[in-house]
Amino acid sequence: MKTLYASDLHGRVNLYGDLMELASRSAARLVILGGDLFPTIIPNPVTLINGRADFQNDLKGQLRFVESYLAPTLRDFLSARPGVRLLYIPGNHDWIPAVKRFEEALPGAMNIHARTVSLNGHDFLGYACVTDSTFWVKDYARRDRTADPYVPSRFAIVSGTDRLLESPGGEYAQNSASMEEDLSGVRFDAPGRAICVFHCPPYDTGLDTLHNGRPIGSRAIRSFLEDRQPLLSLHGHIHEAPYMSGFFRTRIGKTTAANPGCNPETLHALILDTDDPEASLTHTVFGKIMPMGDMHGLMPERRMRKVKAFFMERVLKG
Repeated sequence: MKTLYASDLHGRVNLYGDLMELASRSAARLVILGGDLFPTIIPNPVTLINGRADFQNDLKGQLRFVESYLAPTLRDFLSARPGVRLLYIPGNHDWIPAVKRFEEALPGAMNIHARTVSLNGHDFLGYACVTDSTFWVKDYARRDRTADPYVPSRFAIVSGTDRLLESPGGEYAQNSASMEEDLSGVRFDAPGRAICVFHCPPYDTGLDTLHNGRPIGSRAIRSFLEDRQPLLSLHGHIHEAPYMSGFFRTRIGKTTAANPGCNPETLHALILDTDDPEASLTHTVFGKIMPMGDMHGLMPERRMRKVKAFFMERVLKG
């Protein structure tokens, strides 16, 4: 089945437009979105520094984006193409109320977070959660392994019934299963036909390499892939990973794993045939195999990555 995959579009209308155009041009029968669907409204940096940041506008902005653009645009796209299916998972930037609003407004698509769905002879398993960090959105932040502590942060915000709430003392992590626990009971009847869509990449695989060269992925996900050996595993979360490691795809035993990365100006997506992803997997920017050599200078948002890292380490750390 001809499939198009992208992740981390972060509410960028230009990237969604390019994705839909590519889906039509390539005659894809399945489109998969790998998380971080909606825009992030960052509070004034001064309020982050002085501890007075208000994150309510971020949720309001995501709800507006769903209602005014994303749901109606994708609804029109799917209505004009009855044979095309859309699967998606949220990401760590996406607030749960915005995800629920998206589900309600676009019933023709399917949120596969924490569930397995069968389509065209394949089992698709989605998982939105990522390893904990100092980033303030905690709806999909989890301890990686069961014995891991939570990561203290100046701001730890979760979704309440009608507004965002603080989650003191690591409650968001302590009261939720770890990623290891979430995945422990998952088994595939036919691993060779299973496809994982996990926002977080597996640890130390090159799919999770930060701008500073440090791996930041999930050990639980890596262990899961090593043990279960699905046909394919699609990831996102770390935008710069292909530029830092020099590759967007790798092998974990029998599993082909990939992270297309993200660029705010240019769509980074994967085109593949689910019946033979290893042979067919093609990147819309890099082709089948990335050019060898130092890609650091071409890394998108390079300066912004460094600024974000500074804030994560110096300002947001609890």
